[in-house]
Order: sequence, then structure tokens, then C-alpha cells
Amino acid sequence: MHWDGFIDQIARWLEARSLLHSDARWVIGVSGGADSTLLLHALHSVSDARKLNWSLHVAHLHHGLRDGDADQDAAFVAALAEKLNIPLHTERADIRAQVASSGGSTEEVARQRRYEFLERIALKTGSELCAVAHHADDDAETILHRVVRGTGLRGLAGMRDIRPIQPGSRVMLIRPFIHQRRETIEYVARARGVEWRNDASNFTGEYTRGRIRNTVMPLLREQINPNVSEALLRLAEQARWLGTYLEDAAARTFESLLVAETPGRLVLNTRALLAKQRIIQAEVIRLAITLVLAGEQELGFSHIESVLRLAAEKSSGKEIHLPGPVLVKKVYDRLEFRPLTDAPETPPEMASTFVVCPGLTQLSMLGFDLTAEYTDVDDEKIDELRRTPHPYEEWLDLERIQFPLFVRGRREGDRFWPLGAPGSKSLGDFFSDEKIDPALRVRTGVLCDQAGPIWVMPLRIDERVKLRPTTRRAVRLLLTPNPRG
Repeated sequence: MHWDGFIDQIARWLEARSLLHSDARWVIGVSGGADSTLLLHALHSVSDARKLNWSLHVAHLHHGLRDGDADQDAAFVAALAEKLNIPLHTERADIRAQVASSGGSTEEVARQRRYEFLERIALKTGSELCAVAHHADDDAETILHRVVRGTGLRGLAGMRDIRPIQPGSRVMLIRPFIHQRRETIEYVARARGVEWRNDASNFTGEYTRGRIRNTVMPLLREQINPNVSEALLRLAEQARWLGTYLEDAAARTFESLLVAETPGRLVLNTRALLAKQRIIQAEVIRLAITLVLAGEQELGFSHIESVLRLAAEKSSGKEIHLPGPVLVKKVYDRLEFRPLTDAPETPPEMASTFVVCPGLTQLSMLGFDLTAEYTDVDDEKIDELRRTPHPYEEWLDLERIQFPLFVRGRREGDRFWPLGAPGSKSLGDFFSDEKIDPALRVRTGVLCDQAGPIWVMPLRIDERVKLRPTTRRAVRLLLTPNPRG
């Protein structure tokens, strides 16, 4: 492939992803190898050929792993940036020390440190696009590595061509060479006269990636399938198709499972969730965590499985902590997701508010207005009033109420006789029987007369004040949302 054709191909790839706009700012990760060096030349040429006036920045991280060779790589990249008149940003890391102190594999720690470095440079330079030179052979090796480690469907999809560089980041990681083969990249570089440096560790078995590239893949090509890379890439493409379908299906299902949603908190119906197919359950869980954290989070198969096991628990109150960090808690037949903080927020105690009877009382702490009206009733009307379908309306026997009325929060020792129950019980037991989320209990208003609670709003009234055949005067109570609250 000649140079102009190659540049045109890269430009079309960028254009298809709406990345070919003028005056863009790019950070390009350049190690000095053939792929990243060619990427720098390619993006520089695309900008010139299309007159895009891009602002390019070269970023090079010295990992502190190969001493003299790495020093020469850094010098090579610096000379290249100077030759192309492109600003250079460098940093030196001590990956060995970081692995020793924090654990993890050298490869994974180096990868994470590299992305942190690239994101910092992007934010420093006002860039929202960060290009790296991963290519199709890198993708195939990554897929095989994930397969042998044990991956889920998302792992089979391989590398994404565009994604946030870190979960929740506004900086996008772009891989313009993801569909290019290594041999094509090296052929184009040689034909163009582009010089590069070879990382000796890429040709040894010191790291897992090197063993896959230099031992496992050649063995598979020789003894099983000469087109093993193409087979892995086809598998990844089909996994991406299926992944897109499942994401759409999970998004549609999610709405039907959502019980409550506030900033930073979601509650799902576990019974309805567990009735879905297992793969949809998993995608719904992943979506819930993404929404709570306002960004994508790397979650393994074991994390999703642990949430689904929690959802199936018969007991209430158990919780687990996931990366992000996020807390998932089982509360009766509900599953609550929220960011993990040092201490849960404790709402202030609900102050008492006296109720105007008859009249309207603003209950700002509840976000409702309470309207009280007196009316005469007779035997024929009582049965009709008892069957009121309005969830926020109640009819009470006026003569059995000990005025004045007031609304307050639940207090220790509160008891009442729930309508229809065989006897009295504590409000705590009532909430447990009704499977009320503990976070909602402290925000539930309790209407009281001088003898105690008569309406746990809007759940149940007390037997003492219900309408009876002998009732002749009643009070109608109606809660209506108050936007001012």
C-alpha cells in the first residue's frame, strides 16, 4: 500500500467516527516503536492533507524498566517530535517500585500508569482525543489472552476502537490502527522511510504478552490454524454485535425494573429482575452501576455474579462493595445501588407540624400538602368511602379522633393497630412486614392525634379511627404533591 492510499484510509476511518473536524487537539502516545511512530506521522499527514489545523502533542512515558534502551527510546521520540515541530510531554515512572508497594502484574500496572499519564497530558493541553497505536494483531493477542484467563462476552469483544480513557473521563481513547495488521504497518513504515526502535522485551518471554505473541500464536498458526488471528478477530466482531443487542435489550428492560431513582441512587425490583434471562440480568446490573457512577466501570464476571447472588438472597440487609466504588444492598425484594461513601447521609429529624382541620397544611419536609375536610356520612356511603381507590386519600371517623392533629417522623416506641391486622404492632415491625426500605422509613410522615399514631402516611390508618356502621361524621384527608417542598 502506498503512503497516500494509507493516509486516505486512516482519514476515512476517522471521518466515519466523526473525528475529522478542524482545529482538534490530539495527544498521541508514542513509544518509539513502528506502530506508534507511524501513527504520529499518519495523523500529522492527515491534518496537513485535509488542512485541518490540528494541534498535536506527543506523550512519552519512560517506564523505568529497560534502563539504557528506554533512555534511547525517549531520546528518539524527543528528536522525532522536534523534527516534526510538535510539543513533547515526557514523564518517568518506577513501575517496579509501584508493583512492589501495591501489587499487581508489571504489565497491568504499566498499562494503568500509561493511561493515567496520557489523560493528564490531555487535560493539561485541553485535548479530548488521545490516540494510541494498538493494531489488529494486538487485538487478536488480547482476545486470546482473555480467553485463557477466563473472560465474559465483553472480553471476547476485544479492544474498542473508541472509549473513555478512564471510566467517566471526558478524554476519549482512539485507536486509528485497530483494523490494520502489523505487517501492513511495518511495510508502510519501511516504504515511507520511517525509522523506529524495537523494544527487545517484545521478542522475549519475559512478559505474558510476549509469550502469546512469540510462542503461543506461532504454535497455533503452525499446528492448528494458519489464520488464527483472523478467526479471533471474527469472534470478536460477532461478540460486539451480540453485545450491542444485549445492551439495547437491557436498556428496555431496565425501565420496567426501576423502583426508585435519585441522583446517585437506584433501586431495582429483584423479583422482576430474577424472572429475566440470566444474560439480561447481568446487563441490567452493569447498566445500573454505570448510571450510579455516571460513567463506565471495569467489572469482571465475578462482580456481576456476586450481585446476582445477592439479589437471589432470601434475607434482607446484606450488602457488597464493588469497584468504583459502589455499594449494592438487598432490602427485601429490592436491590439498591449507590456510590460507597465513608458514612451514609443521616437525614435530619422530622419536626412536628400541626394540622389545620378543616383546611390545608403544607408538609414541606414530605413534599406534600395535606387537606382536611369534614363531611356527614350515612350507612350507605360508608362502604363506598372505605373502597376509595386513591392511594393518598383516607376517610376517618371524626368522633374517634382526639384533636389536635400533627404530623411528625417515626419515633422509638411508636405503636399502632394497622387497619385489617389482628392487633397492634410497633412501627418498626410494620415497616418490616411491608418491606419498606430503611432509607424511606425515616422520611415517612406519621399523622398523630393526642392518643398516638392514626395514619402512617400514605400506607395504613389505625383501626381505632376507621369508618364504622355507626359513624355519622367523617374527616377526609388527602395528600397532594407540593412542588414547593
